[in-house]
Amino acid sequence: MVTFIEPLYKDIDKIVFGWNPESASVSSYNVYVGLAPATGSLNLLANTGKQASQSPATRGKVVYEALIANVRTLLSLPSHWDFSNRVFYWAITYLDSVGTESPIADSRIVTVPPTGILGKEMKEDPTINRHLYAFSDESQRWIKIAGSRSGGVAVNSCDFYLINSTTEYTYDGSGKTLTEKTYLTDGTISGSSAKLKTYEYGDSSNPTLPTKIIISDSTV
Repeated sequence: MVTFIEPLYKDIDKIVFGWNPESASVSSYNVYVGLAPATGSLNLLANTGKQASQSPATRGKVVYEALIANVRTLLSLPSHWDFSNRVFYWAITYLDSVGTESPIADSRIVTVPPTGILGKEMKEDPTINRHLYAFSDESQRWIKIAGSRSGGVAVNSCDFYLINSTTEYTYDGSGKTLTEKTYLTDGTISGSSAKLKTYEYGDSSNPTLPTKIIISDSTV
């Protein structure tokens, strides 16, 4: 799979995607969506044609419009989930002239974060008069923030507003910590992002104290 899906326009209820036609012989394309950046977590949303657009804004690209209503139905999501408050992961495959689909494992997964990265207005959230919001690239979600007298921003300075997370530990036979994995409490789908701490012990005079802690990217 050479080409990949690209978001061209998005709002709360829809995302307009476009992609360059695949160089291979193509009869149509399949569009996949999921809640985790892993091909095994993606679900088939639609099959769409191969005709390239002639519209000035999308000329030469194959275009598909994804509706949040269809994504909710496919993934059994609650009604308050939409493209403005959740991260979704997308990919495409193609079908050749005899209907054989290209391997989804060869497809590039594209992350589409929530729309409206600017701060929310009071009409969007009645509590905005008390707590401003900012979009966290690291956490891929809106978080409450507070401004200091000098204009600085303090994030998670109060335990009540900490991001909900879960940490799992493993131990050896003597009770020493071997690993520590942390992920978002509502991000438990297999393949979701996590951080892993690995502890190494190499000091014989202090066998219970780690000599090295390695932090790496992981998945749930």
